[in-house]
Formats: sequence, C-alpha cells, structure tokens
Amino acid sequence: MNIQQDNVLHSRNGKFDDGTTSHPSDVARILDEALKSAPDKGLVIHFHGGLNSEESGRNIANDLYQPYHDAGAYPLFFVWESGLVESLINNPKDILADPAFRELVKKVAEWVAKKLGGQVGTKGSSGQAINEVQLRRDFDLWFNGEAAEPPITNEGKVATTFTTKGVALNEDELVNEIQFGLDGDPDFQKAIQQLHNAVVGGHVTTKGSGTTAVAPVVLVSGYALGRLFPDTTATTKGALVWFKVATFVAEIIIKVIKRFATGRDHGVYCTIVEEVLRAAYLDFVGSTIWNQMKKDTVDSFGNDPQCCGTAVVKQLGTLHAAGKNFNKITLIGHSTGALYICEFLDAAAQYAPELKFDIIFLAPAVRHDRFASTLKIHYNQDNRIVHFRMFCMMDKVESDDVLIPILYIRSLLYFVSGLLEGHVDHAGAWIADIDAPILGMERYISNKRVYDSTSFPQIAEVRTDLQIIANSKVWSVTSNAGNGLSSTSKKHGDFDNDKITLDSIIYLIKNW
Repeated sequence: MNIQQDNVLHSRNGKFDDGTTSHPSDVARILDEALKSAPDKGLVIHFHGGLNSEESGRNIANDLYQPYHDAGAYPLFFVWESGLVESLINNPKDILADPAFRELVKKVAEWVAKKLGGQVGTKGSSGQAINEVQLRRDFDLWFNGEAAEPPITNEGKVATTFTTKGVALNEDELVNEIQFGLDGDPDFQKAIQQLHNAVVGGHVTTKGSGTTAVAPVVLVSGYALGRLFPDTTATTKGALVWFKVATFVAEIIIKVIKRFATGRDHGVYCTIVEEVLRAAYLDFVGSTIWNQMKKDTVDSFGNDPQCCGTAVVKQLGTLHAAGKNFNKITLIGHSTGALYICEFLDAAAQYAPELKFDIIFLAPAVRHDRFASTLKIHYNQDNRIVHFRMFCMMDKVESDDVLIPILYIRSLLYFVSGLLEGHVDHAGAWIADIDAPILGMERYISNKRVYDSTSFPQIAEVRTDLQIIANSKVWSVTSNAGNGLSSTSKKHGDFDNDKITLDSIIYLIKNW
C-alpha cells in the first residue's frame, strides 16, 4: 500500500503539471484500483482546506486513510497547494509590529468608546467617561503581550436609532474633534510623522515641532498613503496636514460604528482591527491570495485535460456508462474544501449526471449565496445530493478560536467574512463584502433579526433547506447528541482530527 501514490491526487492551481506528483493518467489508474477493491461503503473523496500546504495535505491523507478504509470505503484525497497560510499568519504578524497600525487602532478605539458611550466599555470604566491616557497604556500592554484581553469590550447592543433617527455622526465635527485632540497624543503624532517622513520626507505642520525620524518599514498600502498624505509625492516633499489624517481616522470610526448600529459587527476589538486593516493594510492581509485560492477550485473544473477535478468527474461518468459503479460516493470538504465540492457537483451535472452523492462539510468556508445555488440545483432540482450534514462551531466557540494572537482574536472564518471576501463590480473594480455571510458560521443561521429574509434572501433559502434536511447541522461543542451528531472541535483546524467529529463522520460513511 502506497497512500501517496494510490490515494492522492496532487494538483497546483487546479491542474496537473510538471511540478505536481500526479498526472491525468493517475485518475483512471486510481479509480480502477478503487473499483477492484470493491469497497462496501463506496468511494470517499476528501478535500482539505485552503490553509494547508502540500506537506500538510499529504499528512491529512496519511492520517485519514485508515479510518476511512476501516469504515469500508476507498479513500481518495485531493491535495492542492496554496500559500494562504503564509499570507494570513506571517504578514499580519509584521503588521502587528508596525507603530502606525498600533496607533491607528488605539485612536479609533478611543473615539469609538467615546461615541458609543455605555454600549462599549474600557477596562475599569464600565462604559463611563474614559481616561484616554490610561486606555493607550492598556493597549500598549495588550500589544506587547502583557494583558490577557484587549482593553475595549462590548457591553450590550448599540441602539439601532444611532444611525437611523438623525443621531448619526457628523463627519466634519468628528474630524475637528479628532484633530483638536491630537495635541494630547504624542505617540500617535510620532508614528504618523515617521510614516510621512519615510514616504515623502518634508515637514510637519500644525502639531508640535515634528520629527526627522523615519519609520523603519512602511506596510501601509499605497492607496491609504495617498489618503493620509494627498498633497505630497515622493519628490515634492510637501507638508503633513493633520486635517487629512484626522479625516482618514474619522472615516474608519464611522464605519465601525455603523457596523455596530446594524448588527454587522464582529465584536468591538475585531471590528476595529478589520476596519483599520481594510483602510490601511488591505494589500497585506491576504485577500488577493484568498481569492486566487478560490479561483483554483474553479479552475480545477476547466476544460483543459490537465484539470484535476474535471478529470475525476469525467472518469466517474465514463465508469458509470460502462456499468462500473461504486455503492455510493461520499464527498467530504473542510473549509474551502466545501467550495471545491460545490464545483465538483456542478461538473457532475455536466459529465456524470446520473451519479448521486453524500456530502459532509467541515467548518465550510463557502458563502451562503454560493451554497444556495448548490442546494437549488443539486438537492431540490436534480436530487444529486442524497444526504447532507455539516459540522461547525457554535458562535461562542467560533469567537473564542484565536486566529492570530493579539492581532485577530476570532476565528479564520470571522477573518474571511470580515476582510477577505468581495466581488468585482461591472466596472471591474474590487468591492469588499463586509461581514460576508459564510455557511460555517452559526451567526448567519441563528440571527434572523439582522440577517432577515428581506435583506438576505439567500441566507433564508439556505435556512429553509437545512431545516428540511434531517439533522443537517452539528454545532460543536456537542459530545452526546447521538450517532453521527457529535463534535468537540474548538478550532477551525480541529475538524479533520477531532476524535468525536471523526467518529461521527465514520458513522455516516457506514450508515447513510
């Protein structure tokens, strides 16, 4: 037995090529071998998540081969490469060390706390008037790893009247307040001055005597630099205008508060971090790689003979036409592996329309709109999906799953929802989809007040279908819910190695 040779298909950018260890001829060879073994429980095809390197994907195959085999199935693993792990983990760590990032977060948090009053609290304040100097000191402790939690927290819901009954923030007034308050914040001034000096040189106006020091590294995006320092270029050496800086900060604050007012926030600290990253560091947080990774799953089902997904689906169709069938086919997708399965089902409708599938999602990172179309075609219309179940975390557990210590203290799916998802408009411009509804997150299923059927019809469609499908959802942590209905995963990466979850998956392979 050679798992890497007989149970793994390795692709890159959705295709077999000279840099992959698998080739189109391997597809027929492996599926023929699978049929010869006559597995009682058919074929299991496992799609790992996008955070996995090739090595990690191969290790998953090594770990899951025996449980799937012992369940009576022939395991086949799609191993596909992505560099997202480096982008999501290493780049943000660099951002965390950037003084400009720290000072922007502190400044936005200060004014969010002031404007939301009793709705947001700071350490020791219970939502009352804050001590700006102490808040900044507490943030320094947090950023330096010397505090157990960030110094600003949620305390209750923000009233919806905040932005709907004439009480919305006046941006001009907020800009003036922020600019006036800069006199008492030398650390903020210093960080912005050094950033300015590093980018354009020149001198500083209106606040203090300035500094000639230069920021050692510039991670702020070019677009944001143009907003912060619009009247300067690398050659003009113009003045730093604090009014422009205050305007930039005010826009972030207003976006944070609007998200609270509409119930679209991800907790006060993570919402502030998301909006600072979106405004100043979006080029550096992985959205380009995330969307390239999603494109790879689509490209795997192209028309090129080298396309991995298409080759597998076509061969399954060929075998079916020849009367060579598996008792059943189970597709298991972790995280973005769920998106891979949606594409797989679309290809099956074209190349193997008679085949039926059992589907298991593990913390799926697929959007509700994409999954709504999958259910409409493959469950409601063509009955291609025979059984479906997804294993996900309860929102409390999801919120406690720390993606990057200190910088982002919620899960990968929260990070994807808050920062990485978007779409291209008719003019070809990239538009961020803030708080994008992700299937694997309980908040979009359970919160019917904010994510109502009028504003989010595709979420409502998914809810309806998942109510019809028996036991379609398992929310971890659930340890004694019955066979095939338990999971004790507490982190996004746990689902393919958590024993209780794996026991549930094995039960479904054996009994569906």
